[in-house]
Amino acid sequence: MSTTFEKVKSFFRNQNIYKVLRTNPILVKVNQHYRNKIETAKRESVHKYGLESLQLTKESFQEIKRDFWLDWGTLLGAIRERGFIGHDADIDVGTFFTGNEDAKKLEKSMKKRGFIKSREFWMDGKIVEETYIYNGVNLDVFYYYPGEDKEKIICYSSEEGEDRVYENRDDSTIVTRLKVERVTAPFTGLTLMELLGEQFPVPENYHQYLQNYYGSTYLVKNEKWEWNNRKDRDILPYRDNTRAVLFKI
Repeated sequence: MSTTFEKVKSFFRNQNIYKVLRTNPILVKVNQHYRNKIETAKRESVHKYGLESLQLTKESFQEIKRDFWLDWGTLLGAIRERGFIGHDADIDVGTFFTGNEDAKKLEKSMKKRGFIKSREFWMDGKIVEETYIYNGVNLDVFYYYPGEDKEKIICYSSEEGEDRVYENRDDSTIVTRLKVERVTAPFTGLTLMELLGEQFPVPENYHQYLQNYYGSTYLVKNEKWEWNNRKDRDILPYRDNTRAVLFKI
C-alpha cells in the first residue's frame, strides 16, 4: 500500500468528515462487500494453514519456555468441533504476561518460523495483545494478567471507538484514543486437548472458561454470534494510556 494512500486515509480518519463518510449508504455497502471478501479469504486460510500455524506457535513457545493455550474461538472449535469453527477467521491463543522482553523473545521466535507481525496493542507501557500472520492466517496472542481472585485472569481488548486518532509513519500507523474492554476469565490451570490429531494446551476448566465467554449454550452453533453484543461488558473509562501499532506489511 502506498505511503501517499496511507497519508490520505490517515488524514480523513482524523477529520469529522470521516464519520460522515462512514454512514453514507453506498460507501457502507461497498465497505461491507470489501470486508466480506477479506473475511472469506481469512477463513479459507485458517482451514488450510491453521493447524500448521498452531504447530509453529507451539514450537515458538517451547523455545522461549513459556506456557500458552488455545483461546477464544480456537478453543471453542477444539472443544465443540474437534477442529476449527467454520466461520472463524483467525486463530487465538492466550499466554501470561511476563514482561515486554519475553514478548519480544516470542516475536523473534515467531518471525524465525515465517510469521509476520502485523499489529500490537499497548496499555500502560505493556504489550497486551498482538497479531501475527502466517500464510494468510491471522493469529492473535492475548496476554493475561492475574486477577484479584487467585482463580481469575484478565486480558484486555482494544475498542476502536469514535475518538481514535491515526498517525501515519514510515513503517506503521499509530492509533491512539482507544477504548478498552477488560475481560475476566476463570482459570485453574492447563491440560492437553487434541485438535486435528495434535495435542495443544487448553484451560483445564475449559467448560467454565467457555461459558464465561460465550454463555451456557456455547455448544450450540451460532454463526450470528457477535462479541460486541454481549451483556455486562466491562468497558474501561477512557484514559490516555493506550496505543495500537499497525505495521505496514
